[in-house]
Amino acid sequence: MLDQNLYLETITAADMPWISLPPPSVGPQDGRLAPCQLLASLQPVIASWHHRSRQGGNQVVIRFHNGFGAIISEYRLLEGIYEIAPLQFFGPEDENYEFYFRSHVPDLTWCSDRDEILRVCEQISRLLPV
Repeated sequence: MLDQNLYLETITAADMPWISLPPPSVGPQDGRLAPCQLLASLQPVIASWHHRSRQGGNQVVIRFHNGFGAIISEYRLLEGIYEIAPLQFFGPEDENYEFYFRSHVPDLTWCSDRDEILRVCEQISRLLPV
């Protein structure tokens, strides 16, 4: 698990070899992005985040300041596809959350590029606290 007090701008791709995120949909396709690059653009709205391995795949769980979050998982059946689901946190621990299905954000979104992932995460970060 990553230290949640670590500032995102101090993290490099070498610090997180466990998951790679897709390249931006525009611009040079020079390989995959590390999660730190994606998360750095969301830094103002992120309260914490951590990595975990589940069922043979990798996941990143993001907690936003509004009490909601996102779980980003590698889709095991198709390389380059990522699943994102909205979460609602109900306690201070990393595992104190449940899936949140009561908003305009889709229950599960499959994404193949960085811009899609950012768009979904930004929607979740803008949900009004319950």
